[in-house]
Amino acid sequence: MVELHSEADNIENTAQCIMDAFKSKNIQEGEILQYQEMYPYLQEHYPHYKDVQKEAEQHLTKTGFVNPAPDGLMLTQVGAANLYNNQ
Repeated sequence: MVELHSEADNIENTAQCIMDAFKSKNIQEGEILQYQEMYPYLQEHYPHYKDVQKEAEQHLTKTGFVNPAPDGLMLTQVGAANLYNNQ
């Protein structure tokens, strides 16, 4: 069970780091955080992202914070409200 808990934590930490990347780049609702901008941020702030990146993106999509885009992730209204109204 420790491995599952660890993987769940890794997914949650990666998802939070992705959202932090949106905030650090000042991405607004409807704008796209391109993968080429996101990867360096993740590498610097949470290098363990590679193992669970897709799962973290799926988690953020299910919560309504982002939508997939061909070259990155688009911040939704819900995601923007979570980032910028809960300071």
